[in-house]
Amino acid sequence: MSATQTHPDQPLSPTTGEPMSTIGRRARAGLWTLIVMDAAGTIAIVIAYSYLWALNVNGGWAPPGASLTGAQTDTSLPSKPPKASFAVEWPFWAILALVILSTAAMWFGYKEMKRGNRAGMLVGTGASLVIALVALVAQWIQITSFPFGATDGAYASAVLLFCASNIFNLLILIFVLAGMLIRTRKGLVTSAVVYQPQILSYWMVWLSIAFLLGAICTTFMVESPNVDPAIFGTFQQQS
Repeated sequence: MSATQTHPDQPLSPTTGEPMSTIGRRARAGLWTLIVMDAAGTIAIVIAYSYLWALNVNGGWAPPGASLTGAQTDTSLPSKPPKASFAVEWPFWAILALVILSTAAMWFGYKEMKRGNRAGMLVGTGASLVIALVALVAQWIQITSFPFGATDGAYASAVLLFCASNIFNLLILIFVLAGMLIRTRKGLVTSAVVYQPQILSYWMVWLSIAFLLGAICTTFMVESPNVDPAIFGTFQQQS
């Protein structure tokens, strides 16, 4: 029995001849797989950040120049003028706010397309794309203006890894949003294939959560609670 006979009332894919509902189910399964993979990477960064923050081996957590007590710093480190400090916290939240706004705009577009309003979908997707581009620029400005480098302690490395992950996710998001906008303008995204903006909206919700985790870590887990860190071998924070 053909797909047309089995599902006479459902639109069929022009490429495979399958019902769009079947293709939508496969796409959603792929989406959840992507979210699980991305979540595994994000959670790994959160665990690494938390572990290094709590352990503070050889007092090497904080970057040079951070405000520390004597007990928090390896006494074998050279005494030099401060050259770095902790990152300013508000940019993490500002970028998170942009990602949330972009997600809200995409959800608006998805809901409008679900109602059959193609113009609303174009407005929502276009706004989401513009906001995501602003978030990418803001993230790039932040990562290039930190008062430390990757070799300036475990904190610096962990924060830079968070930001690099954000940039990677934003680049993927912008690529997908641009594709969604083009497909919508060409009439390839309709209320019959609304699963496409739906799964994109779901993924953007996860991205908002990932950015939130990074903002929480970099705001509330800054100075290490381990004020008397163990000293192992000759490992030292680079000056």
